[in-house]
Amino acid sequence: MFPCPHCGKTIDVGPPAKVPWWRYDPGGGPSLGCGTLIFIAIIVAMFSQGGADDIRDLRKDIQSLEEKIDRLEVKPVAVDQAVPEQRNQ
Repeated sequence: MFPCPHCGKTIDVGPPAKVPWWRYDPGGGPSLGCGTLIFIAIIVAMFSQGGADDIRDLRKDIQSLEEKIDRLEVKPVAVDQAVPEQRNQ
């Protein structure tokens, strides 16, 4: 029995119901599920453009390296063609 703080009547209060594990929060604060956190991360990623410059820089570096590799691959072919010409002379 529990007295009502407003009217003074006694209220019959049964044992507390068992709280489901997904709603149990011992700290009493709000709990965020994985889905909520993933949703927040997606929104932050959409509105933050910090990584876009990094990706552009990486693409430029990769392009530069590919051009250097192409030039290095051409040099041995040119050397191989020059060696027989020098032997013939």
